[in-house]
Amino acid sequence: MKSKNLFFSIAILAIIVFGGLVLIKGNSQINLQVDTGSGSVQVVKMYVQGGSYVFQPSEFKKGVPVRIEADVSRMPGCSKAIVISAFGVRKTVTASDNTIAFTPDKAGTFNIACSMNMYRGTFTVVESDGTKSAYVDTFAPKGSSCGGSGSGGCGCGS
Repeated sequence: MKSKNLFFSIAILAIIVFGGLVLIKGNSQINLQVDTGSGSVQVVKMYVQGGSYVFQPSEFKKGVPVRIEADVSRMPGCSKAIVISAFGVRKTVTASDNTIAFTPDKAGTFNIACSMNMYRGTFTVVESDGTKSAYVDTFAPKGSSCGGSGSGGCGCGS
């Protein structure tokens, strides 16, 4: 009777340990893909510095979905109203909804601006094999400009 209980206990323990290892291994693979950008989603951090959008990293791969996580605490005024015309993106980020998602389907250097064109920046999309394109996006939304004084309306420069 004791050997039967011992066998049953060992079997249960083995199942728990094996199940735990499977869960840990599965979770580490998901995190690895997201953290490195080499998996199914490229995770990019974005904020504003000196009137410009800053991306970390600033280079994305064509054909791989991008998830931009905006640091809203570092984005004054209208810089939260994002326009990336080349990819049909128009979104206002908030503290409770600070992500912008799209899949770049063309390579080159592309513009990002606020809806008033006061804050601007660029990012690069490389081909799926890592080569760079000579294409440079020239479109920017119509609107005001900070003019370098850093004292424009809508929170520009503040």
